[in-house]
Formats: sequence, structure tokens, C-alpha cells
Amino acid sequence: MADIVFAFDPAIDRPVAIPETAPAAVVAAVGKAAADSFAEAVSVAQLAKAAVFVVCGRWLDPRRASPAQAAAVRRAILDLAAAGCRTVFLASDVATCQDLARMLGEPQGLFFATPLAPLALQVRGMAVDFVASPEAGHVPAIVDDAPAHGVRRRIVVGWETSLPVVSAADGPWPGDHDTAAAFVSAAAASPAWTQPASFWIWASRRRPALPSGIHHLPPLQPRSSTEPTEGACCTLTLLDRSGDGDEPAAFDWRSRWRDVPTQRIAWRTVRVESAAGGDEELATVLWTAIEQVAPSEQAPLELVRCVVQCGTSVARRVRVGEIAAETLARLRELFDPKRFRAWPVDLIADPVESLAPLGHARSGGRPGTTTSFTSALADIVDAIEHDPAASLGPATARQAAWVALELVEST
Repeated sequence: MADIVFAFDPAIDRPVAIPETAPAAVVAAVGKAAADSFAEAVSVAQLAKAAVFVVCGRWLDPRRASPAQAAAVRRAILDLAAAGCRTVFLASDVATCQDLARMLGEPQGLFFATPLAPLALQVRGMAVDFVASPEAGHVPAIVDDAPAHGVRRRIVVGWETSLPVVSAADGPWPGDHDTAAAFVSAAAASPAWTQPASFWIWASRRRPALPSGIHHLPPLQPRSSTEPTEGACCTLTLLDRSGDGDEPAAFDWRSRWRDVPTQRIAWRTVRVESAAGGDEELATVLWTAIEQVAPSEQAPLELVRCVVQCGTSVARRVRVGEIAAETLARLRELFDPKRFRAWPVDLIADPVESLAPLGHARSGGRPGTTTSFTSALADIVDAIEHDPAASLGPATARQAAWVALELVEST
């Protein structure tokens, strides 16, 4: 049982990119991943007999959504309403609410909340305020007001509107450009932060190290390998129904925040040490690693990125690039959607391996030689890694350096 189910960034009109040369089983699963993950969240709300289904982030864009997609969302809202569950969409402005309402035909059971217009609902007889606080970090003044008489809950939901384009390793939290920092700062500055009736949620495709008191809401479906969080909706229970009395009793509701998996596609990186020989030997090593942790038939389809660790051998990195296409072809021949739901999408030499062993301190590079250039480049990367103010992330710096060395090696 749960009282409220939260869903972030369904983005139904933005399907997950389908890998090239993928078989029909992979194409079908990837193409439906966004819609299926949303349908799974709706199913969670129905099975939990939730009173409210909350959606934030991207949902349907009137400029790109198809009539079939709008019809499916409308049907989900009506089905929830028939089961006694209201749908609340948290938006950044009124125009977004109006556009969505027109596109869906104003279905019964759909409600809206914006930063300037929070929504108050009765949930199992308890007054609950839903407050929208998108990426800008502005927390509406309503959260600073003293709660009205009686039992009341105030749920403040913030979410990011941008998508991660690099690995999380390049964007640790807190940081000057991390959108979570603005929300956390605004929450900490609010007098309502310490009020026991307030519940704070940050929805993000990253997983920042949020302070105690702010709960992370992941997306329903990750969109790429740059997202380190698994897709899920989250449930919150406000009232205890385990007692024998007719009326539910208040309890430690803050501890009843739960993740429920919804993703239909998962990304995984398999790392192996470079094997001597050609594509057949490398394919054997990689398939063994994939097979050891291959998902079952009921698990989400995994799109696997194969990463080969080459140590400090630039020549081997170049060789891996030369045989990558043949090795991937061999791996894909072994794909079986009924036994191993894992599809290799990429094969590269590890772009974030450390260059430290190539630096002057360890390599003994001599001026005027290729080794001197290699050592100098390794020293630059090492300096970036140890400079908190560097504009270039450590992972990006390593990748750029390896590309430069591979170009030198192959010319």
C-alpha cells in the first residue's frame, strides 16, 4: 500500500535512441521503453491503491507528441481516476499546464501545480500541499508559511530540466554548475526546512549526494550510459494502516519512501583487460564477462558498452580500435533474447585509464623524443586531475590525451 506515487521525466514523446544494426527484438524493446516505463509506474499506483500519482519533468510536448501518445496518457489518467487516484502534474509555468490540458482533452482526475500556484488536496483525509520548485532553485513562499490548523503535509518537489551529457565522474556534487546545489541552498534557507510536516524531493537523472532530508527521485527510464541511476518511480506512505482500528493512524511517514523499478532498458559497462591476438580472442574474453552477469529473461534489456583496458600500451589501444567492428560482429552473433538479454552497442579502449605511469616522474622521459611528448601530456592531465578549479573534467582530460597519443601512434 502507498498513498502517493511519484514519476519523473516520462518523456513519452522522446523515445530512447535505437542502436544501429540491432535485431528486431532489441528494436522493439528500445522503441517502447519510454512508454512502457510510464505504464509500469501507472501500474504501481494502481496496485498500491495510491490516492495521488505525481508527475514532474517532461511528459508530453504538444509540438511533437502524436495523437496515439496523447490518447495513451489520457487513458492512463482516466483509469487511475476510476480507481480513486488523482493525477497531479507539476509544471514550471501555467502555459505548460494549459497546453497539456488541451492536448489531453481535460480528462477527469488531472490536476496541476506550478511554483506560483501550489495545489492542496485531501489525501486519505489529510491535507497535503504539492509545491513545484523546478531547476531555478526558487522555493515558493508558501513553504515558509506556518501550516494551518490540524494535521497537514507539505511536499516540495524540485527537478532538473537539463540532461547529463557527460559521465557523472565529470560532475561531482556539490558544484557551481550542478542544478541540485541551487535547490539544496534554497531548501536550507527556507524556515520550513526544519518543519516536521515538510517533505523535500529532488528529481534528477544524476544521483547527487543530497543531504539528509532531501530524497532523490530518479527518472522512470534512463536514456543513455551517462546516467548512473536506475529507472524507478517512488512511493510514499503517509498513514499507517497496519492497526486494527477503523481509522488510519499517523506514524513515521518520512521513512516510507521507496523505489520501485520501472526501467525497460539498462546500460552496463563491461571492462576486461586487453587480450593478446585478434578479434576472435577479444570477443571470447568479452562474451565470458557478459555471460557471467547476463540478465534473465524477465530483467530489462541491457545495452552493453565493452571497454578494453590496455594499460599504458598505446599500440594496443590502436589495435583495439582496428578490430572493434569485427569483435562486435562476433559478440552480436551470440545474442539470444530468450537467454541473455544483453546487446553489445560499443567497443572501445578504456578512455579514462590513468596516464600517471607515463608521466616524467615514472617514465624517465627524455627531452626531444616521442616519450618526452607522452610524458608531458601525462603531466598535464595529472595537473588537471589535482586542480579543483580546472574547467576540464578529469575524465574528459584523460580521454582527450589518449586520443592524441593514438593519433601519434597511428601516423
